Amino acid sequence: MGRNLLVLVLDEVSRDQLEAAVEGRGDGYPSVYVVVPAHVGPLEWLATDEVRAHGEASARVLEAEWLLEGVGEIGGESGSPDPVQAAEDALARFPADEIVVVGKRPLDEELLERLRSLGPPVSPSGLAVRPSSLRTRTRDAIRSLGSGRSSSTPFVAFVGANLGLLLIGVAIALVATLIVWLVGSL
Repeated sequence: MGRNLLVLVLDEVSRDQLEAAVEGRGDGYPSVYVVVPAHVGPLEWLATDEVRAHGEASARVLEAEWLLEGVGEIGGESGSPDPVQAAEDALARFPADEIVVVGKRPLDEELLERLRSLGPPVSPSGLAVRPSSLRTRTRDAIRSLGSGRSSSTPFVAFVGANLGLLLIGVAIALVATLIVWLVGSL
């Protein structure tokens, strides 16, 4: 019997990359579950409009399933914008023996450690692992805030909303002051 492989696709991949990720990972006919995190932009996140991003991720899942046809029993889903949350959600539905990460860009060391904390062994398939940088840590913190994984998400939302209201109030006060000054100078 084959293994249960959770394939986490981080960006565009080719047929060769997908086949290399699945082949040689145990004997028999594997069960493969493909997960593609949705890429949500800042405006989409602010507007809570993730429909298009999930649609694009679903299309990439279907493409990966089609490319892997005949390699094993294939299934998949689009996931949360946070790759760790997407993998964790998929693990709740699919008991994976191993998580295989596929993509083109180098894999961040911190993301790899966060994925390893989920339980099953994690293998980057053909990806170079780079040390964490300030930019990647900032991006991961923003992703965890956006996905609700961070305990500070409600606080950040509260402070952000109040700062927005404060800026609107200041803008209205400046316009009112300008109007009063113009009327007074006439």
